[in-house]
Amino acid sequence: MASATYDLDDLDILVYQPPIESEPHYPTPRFVQVEVTIILELKLKCHYCLTDQFIDLDNADPIVFQENIRFHLHVLKNNFRAYQILAPMLRRLGVDPSSPLFDTVIEAIIRHGRRMGTWESNKGRKVLPLHAKVWGTFVEHVNYEEEEVLVVRALEESASELETSNYNMVPAKESSIKKMLKRFRVEGGEYNQKGGENDIKRRRVEGENCVICLEELKVGSYASRMPCSHAFHGDCIEKWLKQSHYCPVCRFEMPTE
Repeated sequence: MASATYDLDDLDILVYQPPIESEPHYPTPRFVQVEVTIILELKLKCHYCLTDQFIDLDNADPIVFQENIRFHLHVLKNNFRAYQILAPMLRRLGVDPSSPLFDTVIEAIIRHGRRMGTWESNKGRKVLPLHAKVWGTFVEHVNYEEEEVLVVRALEESASELETSNYNMVPAKESSIKKMLKRFRVEGGEYNQKGGENDIKRRRVEGENCVICLEELKVGSYASRMPCSHAFHGDCIEKWLKQSHYCPVCRFEMPTE
């Protein structure tokens, strides 16, 4: 959710040089590089602010993010230059620059990198790997407004499911559909429809739409009219009445089984 806020709790930070294959110890090269890899491994927890309830998502696998970069080892001797290189890595991982974690990780990398450059076991190597692993709990805070959005979304999804499953939708009696629907030709002006002994004058329907498919009842085509006088495409209203016995406009009830 776009308006959610996050923080990190119960953090552990480990900066280390991973095991590397042994190499012949030649004289130390003029330019030694360090390859820094920052690994962020997080477990998930959700905090509902309205009820002050925390839910641990124990069944979910930890989320792992990783960034790496290679640069000259001597850069770590200058705190400002090192910060310019390492800070974007942490920002890309989503770490807040204003959090204590941000500076702590950078300072630990600089400090450890300077030391490992002097180790006897690293002399003669051209590239020194350095890993910084941060792991802990990722807390998502859901505020009151967001909970309302979730509730509304759940209600909408439930309503959609009910509509799809035709919940409480009683079809019209099939014989009544054939008997009570009146087929007529759509004309451009007023038209007559047989209504017993006398012709019944009906209003024009030119330009009207079938409210089921929302397409126009075209002049010259044939349509079907319910006893309540509302007109639709024949296929549309027959399909509708096989699911619901109500007129889609005025809720006129057709007979049911």
